[in-house]
Amino acid sequence: MAEAAGLLEKYTIADGSDLVKAAETHKMILAFKPDWDSYEATKGCAHIMKLIEADAPAIKNKSLILGHISVLGACMTAMSMQDSKPVQWLLTFFYDLLREDSTSYSIFEEGAKIGVSIHKPLVALLGKQGVDGYSADKAAWLLTAVMSHLPRSFSKDDVKGLLAILLDSESPCTELGVLEALTNLLKTDVFRTEVWNQSGVLDRIFSIDPKSAPSPYLYKCVFAIWMLSYDPEVTKTLKAHKVIIKLREILTYSRVEKVIRLCLTVLRNFLTNKGLCEDIVEEGILEAVQQLEFEKWRDTELYEEIREVAGQISLEVSEMSNFDRYERELQTGHLAWGFIHSSPFWAQNALKFESNNFRALKLLAGLLLSPLTDATTLAVACHDLGEFVTSHPLGKKQVAQLQVKERVMELMSSTDGSYREVRREALLCCQKMMLNKWQDMDKP
Repeated sequence: MAEAAGLLEKYTIADGSDLVKAAETHKMILAFKPDWDSYEATKGCAHIMKLIEADAPAIKNKSLILGHISVLGACMTAMSMQDSKPVQWLLTFFYDLLREDSTSYSIFEEGAKIGVSIHKPLVALLGKQGVDGYSADKAAWLLTAVMSHLPRSFSKDDVKGLLAILLDSESPCTELGVLEALTNLLKTDVFRTEVWNQSGVLDRIFSIDPKSAPSPYLYKCVFAIWMLSYDPEVTKTLKAHKVIIKLREILTYSRVEKVIRLCLTVLRNFLTNKGLCEDIVEEGILEAVQQLEFEKWRDTELYEEIREVAGQISLEVSEMSNFDRYERELQTGHLAWGFIHSSPFWAQNALKFESNNFRALKLLAGLLLSPLTDATTLAVACHDLGEFVTSHPLGKKQVAQLQVKERVMELMSSTDGSYREVRREALLCCQKMMLNKWQDMDKP
């Protein structure tokens, strides 16, 4: 029973159909018995190939091929046959072999030593007119899996050529097949940067919609991000592509355990990157992770993982919502909406503005008064000024000394088409200052 469950888990067909159908497809392909004597490519070693059994233990088949390594060359030559059935059989056999026993990659390592090429025949198969999606997906998986385990046997040109086929709009591979091939290539640090920089790769990974994509697509999307998180230089670029928002959406909409567990693993890696830590705090990842604890999971250990990651993020929230970070942002001259411009932050930090003779407040006023300040910064500054007035006991008095009220009113009445958000925040700021004034008049 466990073996059957494992089979269903392993064979997810490309279009996201049910796993039972995928397992039936797999069973049907391996039920075919190739007559190796009748094929020109294999009849020279047919007596050996007849000993290969699809349902035999991987260690037996691996030992058999290693003992007769020329068989691998015959198998690769057979990929050019017109009959798709033996080709599908061979592709499925190697797919199963490598997934069952990763030491079986030694077959291809030994084959390379005697000049057996895997790249040329499988690329030719991918470019073959009328090749079926199943064969294309398995060929792409097999080639990229070997490339990731034996990167020194392949060149960057080999990678570029393969990516050109995979990413082409007329690629014979399914969308999931392309994702699986990309994640295989991203596993090795030798090709990771090369793959990531290839035009079209980013779109394939980040275009997956967490709300509607089948779980195999989501899993491969997160797996690719996981692989990218091991490259410090690539990780720096992920912030610009809103990777944290993508993870938050997946955590919000997916309830597939292996997808959630992998998301948590990625977040652990990202917590070591300062820039991504800021996004993790500001994009509400903590709430998304905490919500997972109220779901029903089959694996009870997942609850502990959820609590652990939530605890790590909570520490970042505590550290990164402090006043020092707010001052650092002010000093850059640019403000952006985020956690440190929220009401909870002001409730906790308003009194800290008294430090250094209200230095932060003066920097905030300077941004408002400067003619060079961009629209978003002006909007955030108006918002923060209003928060200071309502949160600090001497807020109105301090703001009055800075003489920024006229500037806020000027922004409130601006006719600049790009200042819509600025006008709204300036209006709210004025309302808060006036509300505070009437409250003062009511005091005895």
